Parts: sequence; C-alpha cells; structure tokens
Amino acid sequence: MELSGIVTYPIEEMQMKWLIFLGLFFVSLSVSLAAELEVIWPTEHPPDDMRESFYSRLQATASNEIQSGNFGCVRTNGHQFHEGVDLRAMTKDSRGEATDIVRSVLPGVIVHTNAVRGKSSYGRYVVIEHFDREMSFLTLYAHLASIDKGIARGAKVEGGQRIAVMGRSASYTIPKQRAHLHFEVCLRLTDSFQSWYKWKKFESKNDHGIFNGMNLVGINPALFFEETQWEGTDTIREVLEAEDTAFTIMVSTNQVPDFIKRYPALVNGVISEEDLAGWRVEFTYYGAPKKWTPLVSKSGDIQQGKLALVDYNKELLASDACRKMIRFRNGKPTIGPGLQTSLQLLFGFR
Repeated sequence: MELSGIVTYPIEEMQMKWLIFLGLFFVSLSVSLAAELEVIWPTEHPPDDMRESFYSRLQATASNEIQSGNFGCVRTNGHQFHEGVDLRAMTKDSRGEATDIVRSVLPGVIVHTNAVRGKSSYGRYVVIEHFDREMSFLTLYAHLASIDKGIARGAKVEGGQRIAVMGRSASYTIPKQRAHLHFEVCLRLTDSFQSWYKWKKFESKNDHGIFNGMNLVGINPALFFEETQWEGTDTIREVLEAEDTAFTIMVSTNQVPDFIKRYPALVNGVISEEDLAGWRVEFTYYGAPKKWTPLVSKSGDIQQGKLALVDYNKELLASDACRKMIRFRNGKPTIGPGLQTSLQLLFGFR
C-alpha cells in the first residue's frame, strides 16, 4: 500500500467517524524491576555530575563538534540522524587502543550479539532487553573491541555488570583517536522485520534478524538519563511522556500491531476485540510512537490503511527535519519517507 500523502479530516467529521475509549490496558510481564530504574552509566568512567558534564563524555566526529556525538540531527550539518550517543574513551593502552570497560545499565537478558565487526555499521554489538514495572525496552552497545565471555543470547546480566570492552569496530574505519561506545535506548518496531526486508529487496543479507538497526527506534538517551537518574522516573513510558508530541496521526485498521502487544503500557484506552477500527498514534519529534489510543467505528466501516493527520507541531518537526517524518510542501504536510518506513514496519503496509 502506497502511503504518499496525508488525508486531513475536519474535527467535526473525526468526531462522527471515531469514538475514543479511555481506560488502561495491562499485560503482565514475567520479569520486573523494583519501583525505580536504577540506571548505571554504561562505561566505567561516569561524569562527575551528569547534569553539568554529560557533554564532557561525548565523542565528536571528524568535525570536532562535540554535539556531533549526541542524539538527533547532529551529523552532516544537520542532515544526518544519529540514533544514540557516542561516549568517548577515557583510557588507552600503549598502542593507543581504548580499554574502557562497558557495562549493562540495568538488569536484563541478552537478546542479540554480533561478534563479526564487518557485518554491521555497529561493528561488534550487544543488545540487552530490560523490564520495568510495565513493559520491556532495549539498550544497545556498539563498536566494541571485544565481547566478554558468557555474554550470549539468553544470558542474564545484572545492572553494572561488565559485558564488553570499548573499541572502534565497524563496517567502516573508525580512527584510534575516535574510539567510543555507541549507546542506544530503543524499542523494536516489528517481529515481521524479515518480511519487510525481503520486500524492500536489499542487496545485502540481514545477519541480525529482528535486531537489525533499521528495526529499532531510538529514545533520546540524554532524556533517559535525565528522567531516570535526576527526576526519579520509574518506567520507560514516563520517559517517553516527558517528550512533547510532535505530531499525531490516525490510522484506519482493525489489526493490533505486534508493537502494541510487546509494549502494552503505551496503550491509552481499551482495545475492542469486535469494533476496533484504528489507532490514534502520537509521535516524538524523532519518530518514536509514544502513545496509542484505540479507536472504534460507529458504522463498522473501515478503509484499511487510510491516514489522517490530527495535529502537528511544525517547530518541533523542524528541529529534527532530517528524520523526514512529516514534510511540508507549499505549507501543507505530507508523509515523509521516515514515517512511511515506520508505518510499513508497524502496520505491515506495502
């Protein structure tokens, strides 16, 4: 299904077509943390005061601009998105190679490792799944020099446990002086990633299954640290709620995406098994689907895949325009390629 544009409905018409049920939807999790997310810094050299010196730990690109190591549209003069933060090496051996220890930021389970540097732009990397009181989420540790013995799929790790050594592995060349840890906090878009990957006809093989970077949507790590360490935030849902909504869409469909089944705490309402007609989805400025409200149709008629732009914040979208979520042509909003890809993955649209 081609998603080339957005149909915008008048508010009155939306009210007639859609009925939003409020409530709360819970799915129990087999593993949970304590009441707070007691986050550990992912390297052995945390900043002295993270409010003041978080940026002192960022590794700049060849531009030497410290902001280029941060999250967002910080690369190539603002035209390239960076999904995580790059934390610089603080210790090196006699050859000039980084020796900093990399640690798991929270208790969790290893869900993916890649030990072959050339198989990904992440180089050697580890993905860990964590559980708060409401749902799971992922952290990713990339460009590793080595992965510790025993750090393999299915292994449990404790918060602060050593998992690897920082490095500069990648499918491209990272100079010694710019060795770093690429760190992400993220959610998985779909369990059917391979189907989408095959449909897109990429030339290279997908060596990483559902943990391919294209299937992971990042959450701002700076906000993650701020909310969990300074504000006492207990859940990843609350971290996302701290982000302003940049745009909201309504999608006409009777399906429940596996994203929702995996992250039920993001659902705002009761899912009707018989009358589900779509979803009202709020996104952050960088494209993370932060809140999902189920919709029902009074008539029962569903135009599968029809989209409506409910609201948008043009200023917020302009701050990270490189994500290409919503584009403006002659002042009118249209779907960008970034959002089109997200909707293909989330809803299976083709």
